Amino acid sequence: MDNHDKSLYRDEIDLKDLFSALWRGKIFIILVSIVSVFFASFHLQSAERKYTIEYNLKPVGETKTSPSLSGLGGFASIAGIQLPTSSNNDLNIFKSLITSVEVAEIIFENKKIIKDIFSSEWNASLNNYSRRQKTKAQTLVGNVKELLTGNKAANYVPPNPRRLAIFITQNVQINEEKETGFLKFTSETSKPDLILSLIIDAARASDKIMRQRYVDFSIEPLAFYKEKLRTARSREHREVLAELISKEEQKLMFASRGKHFIAEPYINPTISLYPTAPNPKLILTLSLLLGLFVGAAIVLIRHAIVKDNS
Repeated sequence: MDNHDKSLYRDEIDLKDLFSALWRGKIFIILVSIVSVFFASFHLQSAERKYTIEYNLKPVGETKTSPSLSGLGGFASIAGIQLPTSSNNDLNIFKSLITSVEVAEIIFENKKIIKDIFSSEWNASLNNYSRRQKTKAQTLVGNVKELLTGNKAANYVPPNPRRLAIFITQNVQINEEKETGFLKFTSETSKPDLILSLIIDAARASDKIMRQRYVDFSIEPLAFYKEKLRTARSREHREVLAELISKEEQKLMFASRGKHFIAEPYINPTISLYPTAPNPKLILTLSLLLGLFVGAAIVLIRHAIVKDNS
């Protein structure tokens, strides 16, 4: 028998020995798996059930400069007239405003929704917000963290627009669909009705801010265009200015009277009928696999130690 055959023979013997050790420790492996599944089940009993929210918005009106204006762009530039820029970025600005402090300041005027969001900090006896009472475990973890990092616990900050903006950022995901250009708001939460109300309020506040900014900004350009029209001599010059004034006045009228300015809902918001988190099947399956792995590892380690000692 050459060295190669001897090596294969030893590997075969080791493999048999490995499975033999696992077979002898099967009861222990099964017990560890049962304990693992039990703890997973215990976790599921107390875990918070979360539901998925979906809220969709579509852009209002056209999102690009009209063809007639685009065709006159060269002449307008020569004449010293600045055409309105494309509003493709309006939706991106709208999206960014959702998680801004500006929007949070508007939402913060609704004291009821703020109290619901930060309900764990509301102290009924003081009729005000205060730091939550920490459990012994939280205090211990905080002390260990401070010891390891050297960072002391931050002073308590009552709910304010900045904290609300952070809360929205952490709990609401906003994505723009590439095919349609629509905005999709999603959130997985244990308080779906509350978070949905928060999303709707944030969208309204963002739309309100952009509407007011446009109204404030459009007054000066309109006056400039009308003054230019009064002094214009060439027919082409007057056509450009008349088109500009018409478009700006239409948009200004829409901003003053329209219900939605930048984005509007196109289907009703949805809340999942059943909890989407935690996933019981996934957690129980993973706990079973973890139990089998840990049990097998302990059996093999014990077998290796006993074998070396003998």
